[in-house]
Amino acid sequence: MKKILIPTDFTLNSFQTIDYVLKLFKHETCEFYFLNTYSYDANGLDAIQLLQADEDWFDKPKLNAQKQLGKLVERYTLNCKALNHQFFAVSDCSELLLSIQKNIKNLNIDLIILTSKKEKNLGKKTQSIVEKIRCCPVLIVPPHAATSNKINITIASDFKQQVNTHQIDKFLNILENTNLEITVLILEKQNALSDTASNNLEAMLDYLKQISGHTASLHYTGASYNLKAYAQSHLDGIMCVIDKKPHLLRKIGVFKSDIFSTLKQLHTNTVLTIHQ
Repeated sequence: MKKILIPTDFTLNSFQTIDYVLKLFKHETCEFYFLNTYSYDANGLDAIQLLQADEDWFDKPKLNAQKQLGKLVERYTLNCKALNHQFFAVSDCSELLLSIQKNIKNLNIDLIILTSKKEKNLGKKTQSIVEKIRCCPVLIVPPHAATSNKINITIASDFKQQVNTHQIDKFLNILENTNLEITVLILEKQNALSDTASNNLEAMLDYLKQISGHTASLHYTGASYNLKAYAQSHLDGIMCVIDKKPHLLRKIGVFKSDIFSTLKQLHTNTVLTIHQ
């Protein structure tokens, strides 16, 4: 049983994401957890007014979230044609990042689903989740994402570092009953790889052959800026990008991950982010 966490704010975009994910995993046995976080609007209230607030003031956000989550679970339970899908509601008075961290541990989550916006730049919440959640792969779904009968997953990297395949394993295991096609996209010219990069690429190809039984196809972009052109011609597939292990200056917040400039190029694609 695979467990998938889907934060939702009850907007049309988030509903489209859920529909996409259900189609993507239609052959898989999954539990889907719809997560909504809420907070209290205490703007303009002083400490005394906050203490004097009645139960209705505290109960209203909670009850509203539970009501909408209940409708969401009911809607998909009744309308979902896949008998191997189950739906659950998670309501939490918390910041979204903290709630995701808690529920990954409590529910043993295998995958997080995020809804991206139409804009090229990721929202602050999405950036924070990609940056801080390193124990679990994150799938970012754009509006109007499309699926096909054969799912193409493209693993894009310059292979200057050896790829930790643990999170790729987790994602591919969720799609164990789905017809997959795997492509390795090297962000470099074919004859310009260093010995280290060539060895790391070879290790990735050996790994993919072991888990799939056949050799993955290879493409070279020639340069990292050609990634966008490749992605635009593969909108119905999933681009897999790798967030490198953070160094000290990134950990203390001086620098951000290079992955965000990559995600900016892929804002119209469904993107799987995995972490070293």
